[in-house]
Amino acid sequence: MSEIVLNAEQAKILAEAGRAVTVRDERGQIVGTLTPSPGFTPEEIEEARRDLASNQRRYTTAEVLEHLRSLDRQ
Repeated sequence: MSEIVLNAEQAKILAEAGRAVTVRDERGQIVGTLTPSPGFTPEEIEEARRDLASNQRRYTTAEVLEHLRSLDRQ
């Protein structure tokens, strides 16, 4: 997948829009639409980054699924 990195101002506009944003080139032609990802505030993202940097225990998807299966068997 191709990737375009937004500058801080562009990312802020997208995050605050709360809905799809039309993207235009320098001639004003529409080149696409961006939809912001729902639900994550800058504070939540920073908290997740701190959590990832910590030594706290993490669980793989397989471990979580096995735990859920074990609850069904009880």
